[in-house]
Amino acid sequence: MLYYLIKIISWIIFHIFFGLRVTGSENIPARGPFVIVANHTSVFDGFILVSAIKLKIIFLSAAYLFNTGFYGIILRGIGAIPVKRDGNDIRALKKSIKVLRNSGILGIFPQGRIMKDDNNFSAKAGAAYLAVKTKVPILPIAIRGADKALPVGKKWPKFNRIEVHIGKVIETSKIYRGNKKDIFEIVEAYMKEIH
Repeated sequence: MLYYLIKIISWIIFHIFFGLRVTGSENIPARGPFVIVANHTSVFDGFILVSAIKLKIIFLSAAYLFNTGFYGIILRGIGAIPVKRDGNDIRALKKSIKVLRNSGILGIFPQGRIMKDDNNFSAKAGAAYLAVKTKVPILPIAIRGADKALPVGKKWPKFNRIEVHIGKVIETSKIYRGNKKDIFEIVEAYMKEIH
């Protein structure tokens, strides 16, 4: 219930105050399972995706955020999956696989966090591993202007136009043939689309 309330409020805010423009909607699969990957430059990003995509998205989010007041309430309310940063998080992995095997849609910011070092391959590869493991496609989404609307470290937004471009689905089953090099190829394919 909270998810759909947030969706409605986000849609109103981003369309009215930030002129949200979405292109490439025809690339969205009619139903899950699939993994959404998007760039991450602002705390607005999750809300933007919720307002741009009609289907329900289950997000992966840093575990520490679940202990913060406002964000913690929202993340728990929308059923987000907490991910620990101290190595492999088996519980988060199992929950993510379960979402995809139940025809759900998983939302991942492959950079790991806002302004994450782009050289961190293991963070970026998480979405590829999950998609390959469950044999589902990846939908790359580029968010533009959110970093100017609410830059990192700022409390109050600026009214800057935000654009979302939804790329073509990446069929991981056509790329992955069982070796690690194929994972690199999948990661490169979606990182190129979301930058």
